[in-house]
Amino acid sequence: MALAKDFHRHNVIHIEQYADRHTEAVRRFNERLLAGGTPNRFPTAPVPAWLPKIDGRSIFQEYYLALDEEGEVRGAYILKHQDFQISGRVVSIADYHLPISEGAVDRRYSQVGVMLLRDALGRQPLLYGLGMGGYEEPLARMFEAAGWSMFSVPFFFRVVRPNNFLRNVVFLRRSALKRTALDIAAFSGLGWLGVRAMQMLKHRKTADSSLKVEIDTIDDFSDWADEVWRSSKQRYGMAAVRDAETLRILYPGDKQNFIRLRFSGESHATGWAVVLDSQLSGHKHFGDMRLGSIVDCFASVDDTTVVVDAARRFLESRGVDLIVSNQSHAAWQRGFREAGFLNGPSNFIFAASKKLAELLKKEGVENDGLHFNRGDGDGPIHL
Repeated sequence: MALAKDFHRHNVIHIEQYADRHTEAVRRFNERLLAGGTPNRFPTAPVPAWLPKIDGRSIFQEYYLALDEEGEVRGAYILKHQDFQISGRVVSIADYHLPISEGAVDRRYSQVGVMLLRDALGRQPLLYGLGMGGYEEPLARMFEAAGWSMFSVPFFFRVVRPNNFLRNVVFLRRSALKRTALDIAAFSGLGWLGVRAMQMLKHRKTADSSLKVEIDTIDDFSDWADEVWRSSKQRYGMAAVRDAETLRILYPGDKQNFIRLRFSGESHATGWAVVLDSQLSGHKHFGDMRLGSIVDCFASVDDTTVVVDAARRFLESRGVDLIVSNQSHAAWQRGFREAGFLNGPSNFIFAASKKLAELLKKEGVENDGLHFNRGDGDGPIHL
């Protein structure tokens, strides 16, 4: 009986926004997660370092905590609010991310995860999730059980240095036999020939048009980005607002890891991309490769191939081993294929709540009319 009472007492949960008075409870929550062997941690400061809520901004994050009667944190999640254009009108929706339940280490709190999701839907019915690491992950399974609409955002890659790729691509080297075969391919040059042949078959003749594009590395987004957004947005079924003000918030000039590229034609900007050039060490997917990532991009749907090919040339000139990107929109998928990128397995999942899925269906927006990439959701920090 005492155990039953204790179970009930500790499972009377309420959810509220993270405030200064909760910081020590969050610290203890993280310590229990660490002791239980789970890698997840919740931010220890109540005000987000990235995208804090500021008057006049439509893009911001909020932190929420699930608290028991004694004020101990038993779960937490983040909402990232942002304006999206859906079939020509602007709608505020939210990304549901980093939900953490103490149920991961203590089964008495196994229902906290469901409570977190219900609370988030009560605050913003138009929710989406992005990333998740695959359909087998707990959050993806919860979304599926809740009746959310889900699909994998296609993954594209282009090998620049085949030898380094073959020696470091983890998912192809999971057995001794495969490792030996890939090492032989790298040493003999057969791997280089095979990879190059596959990519050349995919690569249409984009060189002439992409070489005419002027590529500028920029410190900031200005009025030209507004014009790219205004002139191109109508042909996207759904896309996060990507005007200059929003881009300056997402990719501020003082963040040196973001490489901001502007692509210009004869007299005006035709598009942009945000890319990363990262030297990895022991990465779970890419080993010790130097990885180029096209994390975000925008242009007219007619200019995607030229933009992708120009971004490819820029990253290749820096000496990366591999270039990767995830893209959901049909025009960008076409652009990557025509620029010589190959498809690989994707664990980057998009999930739409029932209300958001209903809205998209009502507006006639298909999955490949959505523009999502690694710049969306919780951003490119988890590449």
